[in-house]
Amino acid sequence: MTDAASGAAAEPHPLLDGPIARKLVRLALPGLLGGLMQSFLYVADGRFVGTLGPLPLAGVALVFPLFVLSVMLSAGAVGGAVVAATARALGARDHEGAGALVRTAMVLALAGGGSSALLVQLFGPAFFRLLGGEGEVHETAVAYAGILFPGIVIVWFFNMAASLLRGAGEMRRPAIALGIAATAHILSALVLVAGMGPFPSLGITGAALSLLIGYAAGSLYLAWRLFGAGRPAWVQLAGSVDWGQVWRVGRRGCFAGVQSVLTIAMALVVTAYMARIGPKALAGYGIGVRLELVIIPVIFAFGSACIAMAGVSLGAGQRARALRVSWTGSAFAASFVGLIGCFLAVFPALWSGLFTADAEIAAATARYLKFVGPAYTFFGLGLCLYFASQALNSLIWPVTGAGIRLAILLGGGGVLLDEGVDSRTVFLLVAGAMTAYGLFNTLTLRFGPWRR
Repeated sequence: MTDAASGAAAEPHPLLDGPIARKLVRLALPGLLGGLMQSFLYVADGRFVGTLGPLPLAGVALVFPLFVLSVMLSAGAVGGAVVAATARALGARDHEGAGALVRTAMVLALAGGGSSALLVQLFGPAFFRLLGGEGEVHETAVAYAGILFPGIVIVWFFNMAASLLRGAGEMRRPAIALGIAATAHILSALVLVAGMGPFPSLGITGAALSLLIGYAAGSLYLAWRLFGAGRPAWVQLAGSVDWGQVWRVGRRGCFAGVQSVLTIAMALVVTAYMARIGPKALAGYGIGVRLELVIIPVIFAFGSACIAMAGVSLGAGQRARALRVSWTGSAFAASFVGLIGCFLAVFPALWSGLFTADAEIAAATARYLKFVGPAYTFFGLGLCLYFASQALNSLIWPVTGAGIRLAILLGGGGVLLDEGVDSRTVFLLVAGAMTAYGLFNTLTLRFGPWRR
């Protein structure tokens, strides 16, 4: 080995030294900006759909949680497993293993996107009816999903490529890609949804197409940064697929995905409760819960920074530093989204006004934010601890916490809503379940696997 090579090998990883809070903020800031861009994308999508009327808005409310589930699986669950594996490999200076993860991520993108599209194609219509969709609301949901999910593999490729970069501690380029996706989505929606010049509005079909166009534009940028000139030295697309690695990363991602499935199941349970009240109550809840789904990318900004820093620390044998990173990042996430929730609980019209001018729909949204907004503090805490657990191999407790959250909604709904559905009771259940989730994750990790 040459002296230069020896010096390179001895050089510490940049994430292994220095103040934790400062490095976390530096890592999270690009992801936070990207998360805000992704949130803006969701807000813009809802605003464009809202111009089509309350029934299309209610129909999309049935489909939107399934779309966000695909995003959560590809970015947070399977994507989080890719981030953690890449960070551990680079922390241990295993560039060959990190290069193999590039091919693994592409295989997982095809498998995840293809299976998501197939499941919605086969079971989507019956599922939307089960949630309470009827008449035009059901027709809108089927039409929207029929355009969106055949192209969902684009979303999976976008998030797998971004996860590889995040695992290397590169948060800026995924944030730029999200900005490109949001911009392309808005420009295409102006033409396809709103209609512009000689181009007529395509209605709900245009709303689905504009989302896919946005993610496709972002994917092209990520492909250029990963595989074009000037790509990172460890990126190796050529070569054989390590099917053992595909199995290991995919298995961890699937287990982490239980959390994502349970999170969306909770939204769907409440969607079913609200559908029994009426279309405007459902539309109002759909606007309210969109905030929860919108702040997930914000939490993910801190979570992905935790995964990268904790994963590198664990790969280098610095477990104590990995734990400090995880607690610090989770406290940042809880504080940030808690402030957002409390602010909109006091000023709900700032949120509902982005989507609708209907007073009845806005009142339902305001009621949701009043009860649930402050509980976002515990949601942000619990979810960021889940992300950090991917790096520390302690997922069993956060996944169990998500199961407890769902059980509270199901059990509480069965008892309290037996004589009729009341939105106030539903929203109190949602807030209580969020609070229990955050506290459970904190206590079980602190006194269990994260005890020093």
